[in-house]
Amino acid sequence: MTNVDSTLNDYMHAWGARSVPFHDEDKQQLFETEHTRQAVDRLQQSAALRSVMLLSGDNGVGKSALVASWVRSLEPKAYRPLTITQASLSASGVLCALLAKLGQVPGYQRAVNISRMEDAIGHLGSVIPVIILDEAQNYTASAMEEVRLLLGLNLPSQPVFCLIMIGDNYLLDSLRLQSRRALYTRIAVSHQIQPLQPAQVEAYLIHRLKQAGLDRPCFEDAAVEMIASASDGVPRTINLISRTAWIEASREQQNKITPKHVDVALRLVPVARDKIAVPAAI
Repeated sequence: MTNVDSTLNDYMHAWGARSVPFHDEDKQQLFETEHTRQAVDRLQQSAALRSVMLLSGDNGVGKSALVASWVRSLEPKAYRPLTITQASLSASGVLCALLAKLGQVPGYQRAVNISRMEDAIGHLGSVIPVIILDEAQNYTASAMEEVRLLLGLNLPSQPVFCLIMIGDNYLLDSLRLQSRRALYTRIAVSHQIQPLQPAQVEAYLIHRLKQAGLDRPCFEDAAVEMIASASDGVPRTINLISRTAWIEASREQQNKITPKHVDVALRLVPVARDKIAVPAAI
């Protein structure tokens, strides 16, 4: 890990870690559960069938991380992922972004861009484009309508691309509205990512510690229980609490995280503080 300040470097050295524990990094190995394996299977099937899939879940549950991990596993000779993370794009912006990712220069007219889109997809041959829209619940109605219209490219005997929409738990309901129902009726699979169960939190903590190079017990049992309760099993919240508790333990020159360290973290991490209603640290 680069650009770590000297204090964190000292903490990492004292613990024998190669990176800051519970800190998100590129290409991090996914924590697998039966539920995430089902999600990956459905993503793979949707891509192979060139169909439309919606992946939903609460904030921080790991939707984007799961899809990113799956994308890295795709065979480049079979699939061409086109991921858009800018949910504030206009309808024309969505089309231009896709063209740019296909190596095309967008024009100023929609008809021109649609023609270039068809040509670009045609040049891919047997390679299947996989369009991924992250934070899809934030797309404007006009942008979502453009996405629906793009599905018109799938009118030939065989669909030409797969569409994966990633959004919060309210996205499916919003797509049921009459103004978006034409897109809703094209969704072949809807899969919701669930938070971790309390019994899975300890295994998740061990997994993330191993990612940082730590292969030993680092949490007292009571500390794990506190994190499981305060986080509701949401991985992002688990990471925030655990990283803050690790920093507190390191500051006290301890090599194990105790309930005391977690208690400090719960007072510092706003989403955890809201859950347990403890006063903020001064």
